[in-house]
Amino acid sequence: MTRQFAILAVVVVAWLLVDRGQAAPNSPKNGPTIGQVNNFQIVLSADAIPSEKYAAQELQTFYQQATGVQLPIRRVAKDSGNLFVGRHESLSKLGYKIAASRKYGKEELQIIVDKQNIAILGGRPRGTLYGVYTFLEDQLDIRFLTAKVTHIPLAKASQHLKACDYRYKPKFEFRMYLKPELLDAPEFAVRRRQNSTGHQPNPQLRLTKKFGGAATGGVFLHNNFQMPVSFRDHPEMYGLVDGRRQSKQPCLSNPETRRLVTNHILKYLKGYGPGTTIPLAQNDAHGFCQCRRCMHIQAEGLKPRTKVPGERPPQGFMSSDSYHIGPPSAVIIDFMNHVAREVAKRRPDLWVGTEAYVWSSMPPRRTKALPNVKVQIATYTCDFIYAFDDPRSPINKEFLGYIKGWRKVCNNLFIWTYDMNARELWLPFPNLRSQGNHLRTFVKNNGRGVFMQGHAKNAEFSDLRAYVMTSLIWNPNLDINQVIDEFLRLYYGKSGPAVRQWIELIHDQAVASDTHSNVNGMAENFGLDQQLGDKGLKLFDKAMASTKSAEIRNRLEKLSVMAVRLAIEPIWYNAMEAKVQARAHKKPLKDMLKPLTPQQLERQHRLYKRIQMLAQKHGMHSPREGSLNKRFFDAIDMYLAKQKQ
Repeated sequence: MTRQFAILAVVVVAWLLVDRGQAAPNSPKNGPTIGQVNNFQIVLSADAIPSEKYAAQELQTFYQQATGVQLPIRRVAKDSGNLFVGRHESLSKLGYKIAASRKYGKEELQIIVDKQNIAILGGRPRGTLYGVYTFLEDQLDIRFLTAKVTHIPLAKASQHLKACDYRYKPKFEFRMYLKPELLDAPEFAVRRRQNSTGHQPNPQLRLTKKFGGAATGGVFLHNNFQMPVSFRDHPEMYGLVDGRRQSKQPCLSNPETRRLVTNHILKYLKGYGPGTTIPLAQNDAHGFCQCRRCMHIQAEGLKPRTKVPGERPPQGFMSSDSYHIGPPSAVIIDFMNHVAREVAKRRPDLWVGTEAYVWSSMPPRRTKALPNVKVQIATYTCDFIYAFDDPRSPINKEFLGYIKGWRKVCNNLFIWTYDMNARELWLPFPNLRSQGNHLRTFVKNNGRGVFMQGHAKNAEFSDLRAYVMTSLIWNPNLDINQVIDEFLRLYYGKSGPAVRQWIELIHDQAVASDTHSNVNGMAENFGLDQQLGDKGLKLFDKAMASTKSAEIRNRLEKLSVMAVRLAIEPIWYNAMEAKVQARAHKKPLKDMLKPLTPQQLERQHRLYKRIQMLAQKHGMHSPREGSLNKRFFDAIDMYLAKQKQ
């Protein structure tokens, strides 16, 4: 019996290796040459969905641009020389039975390249489309750099494709980088493997069926708590803060709050599409309820934590007393479970989602979320200069503990993270060394989706960030430095090293300053100053003078706005920040102003005119203002006018 089993095992293994859907140990290293593939045909099945048809068109278009040869798109396969896009009835007959019968996830892909055929397969609705872009990148070295710039090297006929059986399933099921460079160009967003561009009012900017549609239920913003009554009419249903009711947050333990909110949601359940997440996210404000009922739930039946002398409460907590009673998130999850339980009875396909944001970042100690509850963890309070596990950042160490804690109490974690300084759009944001670690940390702790908030169009390192961050969100295991260097080489050419030098100057100074800041800091909070700006001006002026390409010079000029911005830090601070800091430190305004000689003020004025020119020329708009940075310029104009008096 044992001998028969052994013989059977050998036969099965041999059969598996014959199937071209599995990589055999003795398979040739090289696949077909480009010259041979030029005689292939693209093959689509009769029941191909819109995204697979679009995938075939994208493959045909970019292959032609790389080789000069347009491959025909057909429905019937040949005995060999096929480039399959999606499943096809001929796959099994041609020796790809395992790959043809495999069940793929919605975005899972498989690429098989051998001498006879090529197969790009994947799940529906987006797997095959992503497989085509992966094939173009891995086999033809095509790079989708920006919406307007694609790097397409000329492929020689003698060039070999790499024989492979490659499979990939993205780590995050929801991927959205909130950046105009992507939101305004759905074709580019899909090529960067983004599966959501938010709720676009313009139909032309939506991810339609040809793009594989949009993933649902991956992000829920602030102020979405569906409270059907006003604070004016029912103050008792809102939070008790410092002894009085306030309108900032609802009281989640109030029985009437629970009844009204739940009934309001149940009333409109038919309006939610399959798999939708019903948002119940806290308001973007402090003021969580401290009433007796809420404090009881917050304690979770456990003793208050022992106060440690000198210990500070987590950022955003109202008081250390409330913090030691227990985490306020326990009240939120208890409420979410109440709503989720009722929703599941009628619509088990739906989710309810909430945020762990600022004062609710700390996870419950024992209150666990129900299976149909999602929690979106916001990294707002984190220190973005450093990785989560960097010992130099106690804030990040604390937050890493929060992420691990949320993993224990919720199986459906999503991340709201940041790739910008929310305070202003031109200031360099020194987070490029930490961002890869942050994303990998989310993966390790069961993070299922990423919503990354980026800056306004053309701000700071806009083009670089759109490429690098979408690369990491698609595959967090990539080395961020390699991705950065690739973009710099292809987009800035011989000027790439100058841009890399600027990146290193920014990050080196931020680390050396030993400062710590979240996503809402002034220049000094990141260790950045006028002197760094002056270095950057020299660096960019030299790089622009040394390039013969007008296009490269234009790209460098757009980047130089960061250096100009830092170089005018004295007048920027005096006009924008000094009053705020004077009030915060309770000092006279004159004591907070940065002194300037007439000569220094004149130079600052010249540089200020330069930044105005750059902002106008390169379309740099403020995320807070509808017009061109009106708030910033008005304040600086007023300050400069006073200095002339």
